[in-house]
Amino acid sequence: MKPKVLYSITHTLYRSILLKHLLWMLFICFAVPCTIAQEIEDDPIIPEEQVITFSTIRIEKQESLEPYYEALKTATFGTQRFSIFEQLAEHHSKTGNTDSILHYATLYEKEIGNWDKPEDDKNRNYAKAHYFMGVGSSFNGIFDKAIEWHIKGIQAANTVGAKEYEYRNKIGLARANLKKINSDKAIAISEEALAEFALEFKPITNEALIILGDAHLQKKNYGQAETYYEEAKEMAQSQQDLETELAIRLKQGQLAEGLNDIDKAMADYETIRNLALKEGFTAIYFEGTLLLGKLYFKEGYYEQANIALSFAYINAIDRENLEFQRDALSVQARCYAKMNDYENGYAVITQLLNVIGEINSKQQQTIIKELEVQYETVEKEQEITSLEEAKIVREAELSRQKTIKNAFLIGFFIILIPIMALLYTYYQKIQAQSELSKKQEEINAQKVAALKQEQELNLIKASIEGQDEERKRIAQELHDSIGGNLAGIKLQLASMDDNSTALSNIGSQLDETYQLVRDISHTLIPKKFKQNAFTKLVAEYVKSISGTGELTIGFHPYPEKLVNQIDENIQMELFKVIQELMTNTLKHADATNVEIHLNVIGEELSLLFEDNGKGFDVEKTSKGIGSDNIQHRVAQLNGQLSIDSQLERGTVVAIEIPIKPFQA
Repeated sequence: MKPKVLYSITHTLYRSILLKHLLWMLFICFAVPCTIAQEIEDDPIIPEEQVITFSTIRIEKQESLEPYYEALKTATFGTQRFSIFEQLAEHHSKTGNTDSILHYATLYEKEIGNWDKPEDDKNRNYAKAHYFMGVGSSFNGIFDKAIEWHIKGIQAANTVGAKEYEYRNKIGLARANLKKINSDKAIAISEEALAEFALEFKPITNEALIILGDAHLQKKNYGQAETYYEEAKEMAQSQQDLETELAIRLKQGQLAEGLNDIDKAMADYETIRNLALKEGFTAIYFEGTLLLGKLYFKEGYYEQANIALSFAYINAIDRENLEFQRDALSVQARCYAKMNDYENGYAVITQLLNVIGEINSKQQQTIIKELEVQYETVEKEQEITSLEEAKIVREAELSRQKTIKNAFLIGFFIILIPIMALLYTYYQKIQAQSELSKKQEEINAQKVAALKQEQELNLIKASIEGQDEERKRIAQELHDSIGGNLAGIKLQLASMDDNSTALSNIGSQLDETYQLVRDISHTLIPKKFKQNAFTKLVAEYVKSISGTGELTIGFHPYPEKLVNQIDENIQMELFKVIQELMTNTLKHADATNVEIHLNVIGEELSLLFEDNGKGFDVEKTSKGIGSDNIQHRVAQLNGQLSIDSQLERGTVVAIEIPIKPFQA
């Protein structure tokens, strides 16, 4: 009997439950022997009976790094500490330990700022520190910030002629643009860098060739991609760089997948994963695991995909790698949807939203940190100015005091001491009153904010009720007054003896007008929400759209009984939101499949709308009327809206609305 992993909304419980499940799977995997390819050049095809193994690689303070940690404790401020920072950041870049990269790069940059050396010396080190800041930001999925750091690194390196790190930062800039699906720009930057530095720095040149291969793979130029990968692999073999060679082989597996050679792709991923694990290249190992999980999902092996993605996600958590976390959770959510496991799917989606939120939070923290640095700089300048002014005043006072006799000095100090004591006491009292006043202002501000929020909610509720009442009144007037009058006129015309064509035409026009008034009056009153179950209305709407055969739509309410019990006003607004989302998909996405998940868990209603269309850049695409309407309706319901979309990867819209608990 297959074990079922139950995911919790909280990050800690999610990890603990998942770890128990994975330990059980590890026991099974290691109980059955599994063969690993002896040589990478053999291009083995994995036999069907082979067991695919997965491992979690814990991050521990390696013994090989202990000398660096010890040296850092006693190293003098300046070049000694900078050298240790560079080596530690380089090591963690290879193992994918995101937090460690950013930690040492941040220390590096901060200490450069406090280094009392010429600007040229500072810029030479800034070029290196900014490079590692860009690498760490890329691992966290903050690609715009990574681009900014690499541009700063290029500028610093160019100022002092530091060619190696100018080259490194240009390749990092190309990689960040590639992550943003800007393959043309990545190709242009890489080719320019190769033309300038290719012969001088061959290990970095190998990275440039790999990025060019990735860019052409992204553009589906498979022949050019294979050419660059083969050139890079030959260079890595000549340099006896096994780690780079394995990374390239992993890229060639992706190329095979792009060419629909699934057997080769799966064999490459598994072989390279195992060799990377054996050699201690953990970053390549869990990247291969993630690719294998995605391929299993693509081929419909959802159970195997779920296991692989779970291991990839745990490894990404241990390294605080937000980009890999987001990729793993995104595919895993779709995997659970295909398995009809909506409870676990909802939990994974919730965790995915948390990861996306954490990425956005890190972006905000970066902005805040920059503002703090600017503020501290201004503060230091003001402090220096104040010290200079104080120095002038102090010198004048000393000069004046020298002219006073010793007797007067003794009397002055006798009088000064009690005065200073009184002033200090008075100052302390003023400080206490000031703190008390600030706290009282904060409390008052919180009370005012709470009252404003309550008033806004009441106004929104009253506005919705007023709109419904006005619709009912207009509908009643149309139906009873104007409709009645038209019906009476029609009867009078019908009773007339003259049967001329003109009268017949007037009767037809009156009949048509009466029908229009009747239709409008029935449209204004949303009685269908009172007479029919909400899920039935949505299902009928979905059926009418998918009836054309151009779009396959899945609608999954869970639990259906609770969904039908939500407030009627929420039902109407949610139905309109679904219509807007479907309209946007039909007009812009070129999708063939849409999945709609509607779940009620506790006091929260969750809507997940996902299509497999062409997607879009969330930051660059301008919002239309439909998007504004959706945001307005969600805001009226005091809900939260999140949109996750990338070019050629579809769109996921998640909406969470608080609802009152149902009475038993």
